Amino acid sequence: MKKKGFTLIELLVVVAIIALLISILLPSLSRARELAKRAVCGSNQRGIGQGMHIYSNDNEEWFMHHYYEADFSAAGTLPVNTSIQFVGTMGSTSNVLISQETKGDDGTSAAVATQTSHPSRSLFLLVTGGQSTPGQFICPSSADQQDDLRNRQGDASVGQESAAQPGRDRFDFRGYSYLSYGYQLPYGRFAKPRQSLDVRMPIVADKSPYFQVDTSGAMNSTDTDQRADNDAPIDWEGLTLQDILRKSNDDWRPYNSGNHGGEGQNVLFVDGHVEFAKTPAAGVNNDNIYTVHSTDLGKQKYGVVGAIMKKAQRWGPSTNTDSFLVP
Repeated sequence: MKKKGFTLIELLVVVAIIALLISILLPSLSRARELAKRAVCGSNQRGIGQGMHIYSNDNEEWFMHHYYEADFSAAGTLPVNTSIQFVGTMGSTSNVLISQETKGDDGTSAAVATQTSHPSRSLFLLVTGGQSTPGQFICPSSADQQDDLRNRQGDASVGQESAAQPGRDRFDFRGYSYLSYGYQLPYGRFAKPRQSLDVRMPIVADKSPYFQVDTSGAMNSTDTDQRADNDAPIDWEGLTLQDILRKSNDDWRPYNSGNHGGEGQNVLFVDGHVEFAKTPAAGVNNDNIYTVHSTDLGKQKYGVVGAIMKKAQRWGPSTNTDSFLVP
């Protein structure tokens, strides 16, 4: 007796059911995957925090500060005007290469670009000291790639590269796309990263939305990272603090880190714990962790609406509870 198989209609019905189930399950799977990546990102930051505390125990409770020289004598209305330029100077630039250490004049060599630097050099001290690895500074939700610790002298295809030796011939990450996290600005008079800061202070977080990639990462590159076109929420200046804090997550999305699709950012605090904040108003007194106070702008709403840095500006935190994470 001949066995009866499935008819064409029955097969099409089964295929349609399977396609329907897949369409239902895929968003859930994608969401679960993102939540898993978010957890790994938070774990990375907790590990960085542990490394920072180990570092600070050996450095009189100070978190990482690479060498720099600041000039506080300049006149102006800004409370923390310095000569450090830290926007557009990550990785190799025409002023300082990732293979060059920033240092003062020791009598044998002149200072190397100590006034053109970037907070990423301070974070890199954890790689130099062995408290962290380059992979720990990459959020899996981002499009960033791990710094392979290779120094490139131009065209790597013809062998002009060598293994980097952190602390000897490498002193910074290659560029913006090789670092997923921002660090509390270590320059200026106030809020310098250290254990004695208010424990509610953010010290590391997913990187700011106000920078974009424009660098090759080569040791002799003259490209720099630029400030992105999007601005802080200046259109909220006429609102009350309560109205601003009642803004929806979708309203905050353009001002959150891009690492998690604008949904929010993992934030590492001075005491070592990590939280996922749905808005950048995660600092003390709802301070925006990606903007800086500026007394001459008159645009602040208790720190929630702040000013972003432009390439030629050299501002810094104005109080010891003013968060400003770069990049």
